Amino acid sequence: MHRAIIALCLLLALAAPAAMAATTELHIVRYAADGVTILNETTVDYTWLEENLPVQGDGVTHYYHQGPVFEGDKWNPEEDTNVLEKDMGAVKGTDLKDICDLVGGMKEGETVRIKASDGLSRVFPYRNVYEPEPRQGPMVITWYHDEDGYVPDYRSGMRLVFFADTSTNPDGVHAFGVWDMHECFDEEYWYFYSGEYPTTTGLSVQYISKILIYSNEEPAGSVYVSSIPAGAAIYLDGIDTGLQTNATLEDVPVGEHTIELRLSGYQSVTMSVTVEMDECSRPDPVVLTPLPPEPDIVISLEEGWNFISTPKRLMDGSDTFAAIYGSVDTAGHSILLYDGLTHEWKAAASADAFKPLDGVWVYATEACTVPLTFAPGGPQVPPTKSLGKGWNAIGFTDTVPESAANTLLSLGDHWTTLIGFDAESQEYEISIVRGATGRHGEERTMEPMQGYWVYMTGARTLAAIGA
Repeated sequence: MHRAIIALCLLLALAAPAAMAATTELHIVRYAADGVTILNETTVDYTWLEENLPVQGDGVTHYYHQGPVFEGDKWNPEEDTNVLEKDMGAVKGTDLKDICDLVGGMKEGETVRIKASDGLSRVFPYRNVYEPEPRQGPMVITWYHDEDGYVPDYRSGMRLVFFADTSTNPDGVHAFGVWDMHECFDEEYWYFYSGEYPTTTGLSVQYISKILIYSNEEPAGSVYVSSIPAGAAIYLDGIDTGLQTNATLEDVPVGEHTIELRLSGYQSVTMSVTVEMDECSRPDPVVLTPLPPEPDIVISLEEGWNFISTPKRLMDGSDTFAAIYGSVDTAGHSILLYDGLTHEWKAAASADAFKPLDGVWVYATEACTVPLTFAPGGPQVPPTKSLGKGWNAIGFTDTVPESAANTLLSLGDHWTTLIGFDAESQEYEISIVRGATGRHGEERTMEPMQGYWVYMTGARTLAAIGA
């Protein structure tokens, strides 16, 4: 019988769970809105807390919680039942608010989870941590007990204790009662013993090892945006940031973003950037391209062949056939010029200049327009063109209509016939004959940006009527 009792005692001893040990340090983490990404974290021990943050408690004043009330009103507004039995001791510690601030703190709408080394945890909202009512008092992570001393000798530490005032307790002690919890906490944060009896001792987490803040903040990084020249407005995902290059965009959410740069007189540029958490992305400087100048005049092309000309010299860089007609769908047709001196057709090269007095044939698959930008004014000799005997393709050199007689005055009596082309109908116009009147009269006008055939009885130089 004696041996059986010894064996039973030994079995019970082996089956009994080992007592939890006090904790001496805290791992504090602030999570992003996804609950996974760590925005900031640190680990501190109780000695660091005591030396670097304000100490709560004096080691003399006792603080109490309230256990469950099984008889009468379980909320016990009088706070006179099962209170003095729940003496947390004359403890000292650090305000949970100050601990949270080590990793960026909390904001309205965020929560913090107080977690013990054995896995037990409790969740509290911003208001109770940062704006506690006096009857609740600061939420203190205690690391010293007047009877045990510091952790780990303080065997239930680190421990959460509410440092309530004495305003609601009939015995004048610092007690955080269940009715205080009812009045200070939102209902979702009330704690019940066995799911029925409210108690604040159940909020007093022991062996605390982790403080986990769940923020509403998106993980973020930054982007340094630069351009040549600087001074471009920076748009992030279509929204004006109010910043100009060169500048750093702060607190940009992690992930893919679109950045657009806008600067007066330059083409806008859009680029994609990837933002990593707590890192500064530095895409290469954007070289902005000047906008082409506003056109001075526009040539309208019809579907099919068009016989056209430029009324003035064109600006350097904007005077080539590639620059002017590069966007026109010619269905593979070459741009054609006719040399009246050699009586040969010539396909214009893309780098060739579109010059005044040249009549040019351009094919378009659909009606469209092409802009022309004139060269800036300044001292220059007006254009001329050498014409040979026979047919010559010429252009008109003014921006307003003028009679054929006046336009061709420099040719004297060496021209006989002038024929234009109606691109809309794809037919030649009625001819103009030198010295004639009426239907073929030489007083009929030549039109800006049109090309013409002129028949010469001998070689001669055509002078422009505009510079």
